[in-house]
Amino acid sequence: MRRVAVPPGPALAAVLSALALLAPREAPAAAAPPADLVRYRLLNEALAQAERPSAAWDPGQRDCAGFVRYLFRRATGSQAPLWLRRDGTRASFVKAEELLSSFEPLERDVSPERVETGDLLAYFDESRPPSDAFHLMVLLRPPGTAPGRLLAVYHNGATGPDAAVRKVWVDDLLSGPPEWRPVPGNPTFLGVFRWSGFASSSPKGAPR
Repeated sequence: MRRVAVPPGPALAAVLSALALLAPREAPAAAAPPADLVRYRLLNEALAQAERPSAAWDPGQRDCAGFVRYLFRRATGSQAPLWLRRDGTRASFVKAEELLSSFEPLERDVSPERVETGDLLAYFDESRPPSDAFHLMVLLRPPGTAPGRLLAVYHNGATGPDAAVRKVWVDDLLSGPPEWRPVPGNPTFLGVFRWSGFASSSPKGAPR
C-alpha cells in the first residue's frame, strides 16, 4: 500500500463537492445480473486475484482503479461499457476520480451493518500528482467470518515486481497508519461508495 500525506481539511470538502457535481444520476445502460449474484462473483474474483492475478486482466491496467474495473466486468459478465464519464457518456475505461461518478456516496464511516461486498473505500491526497492522488479499495464480506468483519482488497499501485493485490482487515486499517483509517476524522478518506448498478439489479422493493 502506498503511504500518503494528510492534506488540509478544506481539500476534502472541495473534492466531495466536485464529485457530487460530476456524478450523473443515470442507471446502467444494460440490465445487470441480480445484485446478490454480482456480489458473490465479485467476492470470489477478488480473492482469486489476491492469490494470483489472472492473465485476462490487462497488465497495462493493473492499478487500484483497474482492479475495480476488472472485478465489476467479471462479476457482471458484461462487455458493454459500465462506467459513466463526466459528460454522462459511457466508457469501458475511466480513471479513479472519474470511476467514482458511477458510485453513490454511502457514508463517511464504515458501518458493518450497512456495508456490502463491492462497496469501495476511496482516498484522495491532493499533495500527490493527479495520476496518483486517488486510491480505491474494494470491501468484501468473506464467508465464514464474523458478521461485522470486513476485508479490504486493493491493488497497491506499484509496477514491476512490487505490484500486488493486497488484502487487509478493516479492523487493522482502523488501528493502522492514520492516513489509511476509514474514519471521518481522516482528511484523506473520502468515504464509502456503492456502485449505482446495484440499485437497478436489485429485486423491486428490496432494500439497497
